[in-house]
Amino acid sequence: MARKARRVELEGVYHIRQFGSSSRKLFESKEDKFKFLELIKASKKKYGYKLYAYCLENDNAYHLVVYANGSDLSKIMKSLNIAYAMYIKSDQPIFKDRYKSVLIEDECVFERICEEIRCNKVNGSCFNSEIDICDHDNPFHAACKLCLKTTKEALERLEQIACAKSLKTHDLIKDKSLRNQLIVDFRKNSILSLKELGELFGGLSESSVCKILKLEK
Repeated sequence: MARKARRVELEGVYHIRQFGSSSRKLFESKEDKFKFLELIKASKKKYGYKLYAYCLENDNAYHLVVYANGSDLSKIMKSLNIAYAMYIKSDQPIFKDRYKSVLIEDECVFERICEEIRCNKVNGSCFNSEIDICDHDNPFHAACKLCLKTTKEALERLEQIACAKSLKTHDLIKDKSLRNQLIVDFRKNSILSLKELGELFGGLSESSVCKILKLEK
């Protein structure tokens, strides 16, 4: 039976749970947990997401509360779990199924989940929501406050940019260098899909938009 597709929001806040397999503990020592924290720090730097709470107190599970901040959550989690599995080098599976993710759409729910995670902290432990690892802004105040949420808003923004440059919108799009940079900017500051971006910028295909985003990084 095919797996149900995950709901993905590039600007979403998620509660993530990953459980270890029955063949071995996910974390067999403090060194394992320290390594996982190092991998989280590296992952945050690579993908630019925000981490608001985490818990590694359970030896066979971990919890994270993250704001995707425009990144693909599935890529973040795949990279993190693969990196940890490579460190463990076990002959047995170390994860029980895929990670579980729940999209948090309410500020009160966000605060409650973070508080529940922090309440599991063991005195003197660094394996639960340390200040120097976690972010401290409120994602429901900061997340995409000024971002473009609809194609209508994006078109209006594009028209404003064209007007500021004394150009018509279609002439702006014809300038490939400028168009490509705008595609990157709109990708970072909107929740538009690749298809919607392509339609906005002259009917480009999703694959063409993807290539532009990779080339302009």
